[in-house]
Amino acid sequence: MVTTRLATPADAPAIAALHLSAFPGSVSDLTPLGGGLVRLFYANALERGLAHAILALEADGTLLGYVLITRDISVMFPGSLLAGPADVARFLFTVNPAGFARAVWAKLTSGTAQVSAVPELVYLAVSTSARGRGVGATLMDAATDEFRRMGISRYELNVHADNEPAVKLYAAKGLWVTRRYEKGGHAMLNMSKSVDPGD
Repeated sequence: MVTTRLATPADAPAIAALHLSAFPGSVSDLTPLGGGLVRLFYANALERGLAHAILALEADGTLLGYVLITRDISVMFPGSLLAGPADVARFLFTVNPAGFARAVWAKLTSGTAQVSAVPELVYLAVSTSARGRGVGATLMDAATDEFRRMGISRYELNVHADNEPAVKLYAAKGLWVTRRYEKGGHAMLNMSKSVDPGD
């Protein structure tokens, strides 16, 4: 049986570990920065209320997957990693320089360096052992419910166009393609969903 619950900052290490295994550097701008910053990002994003993570758990508490959502994607990353002098110093001391350069280059060359202030489903990951059990669909429903609870009527996500299982899942959950673009040499889709208050 799969259950879901909101994550707390104490869950950040487990979420970060799943992020690092599910999202290689070619898929996520965060991963190339290094494991230390991925863990710090999740801890700060949850502690500072910049994002909500919903966990999918086995009956024994094993983490099967998670979804990360935010009310405002434009402030989530800077607010989690660069919110003040201490954050900046920690970032510069911890970041993988080559990974940081690669992430910046991907942002600049894809036209995604400027981020609009929109609600976004940022990451959805399911552990390899839990795939095919409906965990992704359960997390999508939980994310939509959480956006609704937050009073948000529409959200976006971005996905690699060749990630057929994810694109199929998102379409089945009522998202539609609003934009196609290239990022880091990969075809990307921006997708949106309207959240009906009565769903």
